[in-house]
Amino acid sequence: MTRASGPRRLLVVEDSESDVELLREALADSDPAVALDVVRHGEDALAFLRREGSFSGAARPDLVVLDLNLPRMGGFEVLRAMREDVDPRLRRLPVIVFTTSQTVTDVERAYDLHASSFVTKPTAFDHYLETVRAFREFWLRVATLPTSA
Repeated sequence: MTRASGPRRLLVVEDSESDVELLREALADSDPAVALDVVRHGEDALAFLRREGSFSGAARPDLVVLDLNLPRMGGFEVLRAMREDVDPRLRRLPVIVFTTSQTVTDVERAYDLHASSFVTKPTAFDHYLETVRAFREFWLRVATLPTSA
């Protein structure tokens, strides 16, 4: 079910400030509007999603953009924890793995853990923006997402 009003919320789990800024730029002119929440490592991602600690008042995201290479707790561990969580909202929340990896084993492992999609980050600026806009178009305009309430 799509959200009736207000911006779409994306939780970006990314430790690279430059990648976060590129995402912000690629999503700046979004229709529908997009609100980004950013956490820098996996432990904070789970706390945010579970509304624990300093994230107790956090709004639930409609979509998660997850890097695999994170400090302390990696992306695969975050994905596994989400898919095994007691809260069905976390288990069914769409997750785009957005990473520098191109290895077949990483792709297969992400899908084994029920990632919604696996996207390799392009290195060229124009391709990066084009890629983010493409998944924005699909995930935020075309796809019907589960409710986040």
